[in-house]
Amino acid sequence: MRTRALLAIVLLSAACGGSKKPAPAPGPGPGPAPEPGPVAKNDTPTPKPAPAAGKSLFDRLGGLPAITAVVEEFVGRTTTDDRIKERFFNTDATNLKKLLVEFVCVATGGPCKYTGRSMEDTHAGMDLVDDEFNALVEDLVGALDKFKVPDKEKGEILGALGPLKPGMVVGPDKLHPIDDAKLAAVTKLAGTVKDKAAADLLAKAVIAGKRGQLSYAEQLFSRAEMITGPKPVAAVAGTFRAGAPTRVATATKKMDDKGPQAKVVGGSETDEPVKKPLAGSLKGMLTVDGKAPTGFGVIMMWPSNGKFAKRTPKQRVIEQRGKEFAPHVMAVPVGSTVAFPNFDPIYHNVFSLSKSKAFDLGMYKNGESREVKVDKPGIVRLGCNLHASMSAYLIVVDAPAYVATEPDGSFSFKSLAPGKYKVQAWNERSGEPLDSEIEIKAGANETKLDLKAGGQAVSPDKFGGARGK
Repeated sequence: MRTRALLAIVLLSAACGGSKKPAPAPGPGPGPAPEPGPVAKNDTPTPKPAPAAGKSLFDRLGGLPAITAVVEEFVGRTTTDDRIKERFFNTDATNLKKLLVEFVCVATGGPCKYTGRSMEDTHAGMDLVDDEFNALVEDLVGALDKFKVPDKEKGEILGALGPLKPGMVVGPDKLHPIDDAKLAAVTKLAGTVKDKAAADLLAKAVIAGKRGQLSYAEQLFSRAEMITGPKPVAAVAGTFRAGAPTRVATATKKMDDKGPQAKVVGGSETDEPVKKPLAGSLKGMLTVDGKAPTGFGVIMMWPSNGKFAKRTPKQRVIEQRGKEFAPHVMAVPVGSTVAFPNFDPIYHNVFSLSKSKAFDLGMYKNGESREVKVDKPGIVRLGCNLHASMSAYLIVVDAPAYVATEPDGSFSFKSLAPGKYKVQAWNERSGEPLDSEIEIKAGANETKLDLKAGGQAVSPDKFGGARGK
């Protein structure tokens, strides 16, 4: 039974991961309460092909048509299995089947390339348990048996996929069951809900809550809430949202898609261009452990005498597109308002646990948006509670001069008044931001800033639970 389960793991990998490599996880930035930044993890696994011994397993199975047929049956069973079908509500079914066919094709010696992600990255934060795993096993066996795959070939298929279960199923020590009395109140309320789909989602939220799958339970509850409206289920909302940041409950707004944005946005000289440049300028290079960084950063400068005008708050947008945030790094003045539109055909749940601005935007679909006003300097570390690989950095600055670095770590200020400045530098691959001082003289100036690497690979979920293995 253990080996028969391995193809089931791949199904969830394809269902929840997509084909993109994970973006760098949210990390720290400047301000009064810096937080650790991430170390990117971009490993893409490839299953080992079956050993060549005469005719390949791929050919003996009947090639891509046969594999595709089994995959279609497998996906059909899992996405209608009442025990696990809700795990697939936010899934691109076409991409799911494509990735699963790729994996099985490669594993059986076929001429394919697997474009999915590692088990660890894919399942980070899903908190899958043995009961769900076993349901997948049964659906897998049913699909293989329907097509009467011979025992020899069946064993080879399963054996070629390797022992992937540990990278998917979470241990009991990582789960935090919700109090039974609170869940009993949810069960009682579910009995009064007239909409069958909403009542069923509430019942499944109770099961997830008993298991300790906090994020999944809240996701199921939120879907029920979208059906009933907030008022009928308000009495039990705290059962599923306790421990998460303050929820932004304002109505979503419609936002037109004006096309993809840049990866990095924000600079005092672009936000508020000057008519006549000041007498000094600065060019610099930011490195991490003496090397060119692999991520973006921000440089901020304050006159040492403390005399400077505050920057004007802005209206900015950080979109969700292709299971990524864009911009990936954005610098904005204190008091700015940022909209978070969803331009994907799936749901997202943007949140931040940052001390400077903690919030939870809840789940909303394509074309919808919610806004957040950022009123304290620091890093607003962004994530999606439905997709652990998504991350972005909203750097809220109170400095009069700030600029985002180029991909190679270079940066420049074209207009600075001569004098002494306090400087703070941050990069998404660094740990603590670097504080230093510099004197700007009339004319051109140059500097080099080197940060120490540090951080964590995957940010926590919105309950503070670890999402990395």
